[in-house]
Amino acid sequence: MRKIVFVLLLCVATGFALRAGIANAVREAEGLPAKSSQTSQSSQITSTEEVESDLDRILSGEEALPVLNERAISADMRDGMHRVRVWMHKQGDAFFTFLIASGVSILIGVALALFIRHLVTRNDAEKKRMRWQVVAALSGPVILLLVSGAIFLFLLPILHSLPMLYPIEARLFFTWVTLLAAWAGFQVIALFDIRLRSFAQRPDSTLDSLMVDITRKLLKIVISIVTVLFIGQSIFQLNITTLLAGAGVAGLAVAFASRETLANFFGTMVIILDRPFRIGDRIKAGDINGIVISVGMRSTRILTGYESIVSVPNNTIAEEAIENISNRGVIRYLFTAGLVYGTTAEQMQLAMKLIHEVVDNFKGPDAPQRNPRVFFEEFAASSLNIRVIMWLKTTSFEKEEALRTEINLEILRKFSENNLEMAFNTTTNCLTGSVQLLPPPPAAAAKQ
Repeated sequence: MRKIVFVLLLCVATGFALRAGIANAVREAEGLPAKSSQTSQSSQITSTEEVESDLDRILSGEEALPVLNERAISADMRDGMHRVRVWMHKQGDAFFTFLIASGVSILIGVALALFIRHLVTRNDAEKKRMRWQVVAALSGPVILLLVSGAIFLFLLPILHSLPMLYPIEARLFFTWVTLLAAWAGFQVIALFDIRLRSFAQRPDSTLDSLMVDITRKLLKIVISIVTVLFIGQSIFQLNITTLLAGAGVAGLAVAFASRETLANFFGTMVIILDRPFRIGDRIKAGDINGIVISVGMRSTRILTGYESIVSVPNNTIAEEAIENISNRGVIRYLFTAGLVYGTTAEQMQLAMKLIHEVVDNFKGPDAPQRNPRVFFEEFAASSLNIRVIMWLKTTSFEKEEALRTEINLEILRKFSENNLEMAFNTTTNCLTGSVQLLPPPPAAAAKQ
């Protein structure tokens, strides 16, 4: 449906252009002199002066407002219709041929699009071949190009009878062709982006999905800029060099006003070249701990453990010390278990043994360099602290929370079974020595 709308819009634009140029073609067919650019400019100046003088006389009260004459309007309409009939008498066959050929071309294009969609759906679902994906990506631009080319070819005889419209229509047609080529380029980029992403997700691949994402964005920007410059300079013959020079001067002023934006852009380049993380990695940069969702040209979006998305400027990311948690595949977990001061040395050794039974090879064998460490850390103010350092075999927030809960419950259960008392903040006041009652003063004794 979208393809049909595009073609119909092209036909409507052509119809308006034809309508605008019929009057001039009829004048040439009747032998009347065509209006040149100099004549039109001089007549425009003269008519402007006349309008100004008439307006002055109307405002001064010398003349009244002109009244529309129905006879004059009817005469102008009859004259215009007469010219249209003359033009249709000479170019009627070519015009009706153009209409019929355009309709047939559109119908053939729709039928071809439906047929290709049927083939792509059947073959791609069964074989997943690259060639059918290419056909699906390029079928739209190619079919529109063929339909537009057929319509333009049947329009050429009419345009030859309208010399004032021929350059405009030719430029519009080649602009349309350039836009279709840009669309085809975007489709090819999207296709290869899907292929490269699937390749980057393979375990043995060294290709980074972040590099694929940034490359896709840069290619689309390049195609857009090249398309605009080609249409402006090659088709409409604009002086792009002068525009670019002016844009360069203005760009310097904008650069000074948007230093942060440029810093973020260069931060993006540093992330691309250095590759400290990938999309989907869990990282820790400063106070932010989360999973990288996307990397844009200005900021990096990170999903934190609070289920919120934080946008961090790439300049900040490039300057921070980044800890890639997903790169090692585990999360370091440190906690302290405190026992009361009445705990004996034997009970302390038993507590450390019970903790080892819980954390050693938890959810799978531990790597040699990541064996859990359990040691008697210190005599704290209210407890005897046992320090535990271990690594959880996950990088997910949900899995980390579940594993921590399981470990804490198991340690609490084993301590309760062995009568090991967990400590809490307490204050003990001890009084030493004996207390003696002093004799009353002499005045108090005399009263007694």
